[in-house]
Amino acid sequence: MARKPRFVTRDPVTVEISDLSSDGRGVARIDGKVMFVQGALPGETVIAQPSRDRKKADDAFCTEVLVPSPDRVEPKCAAYTQCGGCTLQHLDADKQIEFKQAQMLDSLQRHAKIVPDNILPPVTGPKWGYRRRARVGAKHVAKKDTVLVGFRERDAQYLADMERCEVLDPRLGEKLAELGKVLNKLSVRDQIPQIEVAAADTIALVLRVLSPVT
Repeated sequence: MARKPRFVTRDPVTVEISDLSSDGRGVARIDGKVMFVQGALPGETVIAQPSRDRKKADDAFCTEVLVPSPDRVEPKCAAYTQCGGCTLQHLDADKQIEFKQAQMLDSLQRHAKIVPDNILPPVTGPKWGYRRRARVGAKHVAKKDTVLVGFRERDAQYLADMERCEVLDPRLGEKLAELGKVLNKLSVRDQIPQIEVAAADTIALVLRVLSPVT
């Protein structure tokens, strides 16, 4: 059986980031072993805090940027460092498109052995409020007498404490706190684990409930 990842409490290390992984984490190498560093970009020198020890690669998160990338930007979302809904807000939006295109072309070549003869310019949309389909979590917090609505924290099952989401359609993304107040009035406020979101001319919300609604 494969060895399960082990949470570690090692000392921070200074690493140089050489690449981005498919999920947007910086790639470094320590004594020949790969380390995936959340929040780091190629070309940067960062201080990384190891968090998980795996057989082939370790996980870590960036605690300080010593030499920043020219492509680094300030994340717009107040919950970005906590929320696991997106991972590249610290990378310039145009560079994000380049990264995703490179990932797609690499996958075509490695898995399907296809190299396109022509590559057209990418079709792009708004940089914020672009996400029209999502699955968000809901959690009743008795101590606060409220329902939290949003994405889960990174590497955790807890919901991130957020009042708005910058990438969701703003008709919903700007009203997560208000939605939580509405859900808090329901008879099953502690029985709603998730909500399916679909945005078109109107916003459709499908609530998953674990017990009948009165």
